[in-house]
Amino acid sequence: MTGFGHASVSNGDFSADVVVRSVNGKHLKTKVQLGLHMPEVDERVAALVARYFRRGSVEVSARIDWAGAAGAAFNERIFGSYARELEKLRRRFGLAPEIRADLIAQLPGAMAAEGLSGRGAGRVWRRIRPVLTEALDRAARMRASEGRHLAAALGRHCARVRRLLDRIEARAPLAAEQYRLRLTRRTESLVAEAGAEVDPGFLAREIVAFAERSDITEEICRLRAHIEHFMEGLRAEGSGRRLEFIAQEMHREANTMASKANDTVMVRLVIDLRGEVDKIREQVLNLE
Repeated sequence: MTGFGHASVSNGDFSADVVVRSVNGKHLKTKVQLGLHMPEVDERVAALVARYFRRGSVEVSARIDWAGAAGAAFNERIFGSYARELEKLRRRFGLAPEIRADLIAQLPGAMAAEGLSGRGAGRVWRRIRPVLTEALDRAARMRASEGRHLAAALGRHCARVRRLLDRIEARAPLAAEQYRLRLTRRTESLVAEAGAEVDPGFLAREIVAFAERSDITEEICRLRAHIEHFMEGLRAEGSGRRLEFIAQEMHREANTMASKANDTVMVRLVIDLRGEVDKIREQVLNLE
């Protein structure tokens, strides 16, 4: 599911602007971009994200300003590299002569946080955690709202699958009877041309064979059971992976039914059924 959360804080010497974005994904993948170059803080951010989300690609970005040397300092090596490259570009393209230090400071790596471990990282984490938590709360609420709408849509698809199964189940005996009538008429026509008689035993064996080949009783029962399990999973939290597996099994049963359908009406019904199951398979990937 997609989600977006934004929060900011400005308190004395510290200000931060945090944005959390999430998109669909089978597994949880977190990308942290704080611009601090403090691995310990990045790890704590990723751990906090994992408390909110189980699946999806989540990106956490922030713009942090902390006045004073105790908070951050320029990375002179990277800063100087930016300045030299910008000067080359200025001369090559005849740009304005001014190269502003404050703009260079906003480029990745130009600011380096002091105290990469110990009290330095802990101090940074204590200041950024509240605003990060607020942004994550907002992103999680947005995902939850989308999840409720998605669950309702999936429930409607399951209801349509149930109705189609009822029609398919009702049609199955009629399909066998239609086959018996077609086979009888065709056989009688051919036998009449040859001047012979119809063998009742032959017709009976062919009809029984057809009924066995096209019997979808087990597939219908299993698909009904899958739908029940799927609906139970929709009412539970954090069941996205389980629902994804159930949807795959539903797809398997629908394919088997399609391979056994020999009646034109049955074929149309099964095609509609597969369409609903495919929609379920696609949309369930968005659930957490």
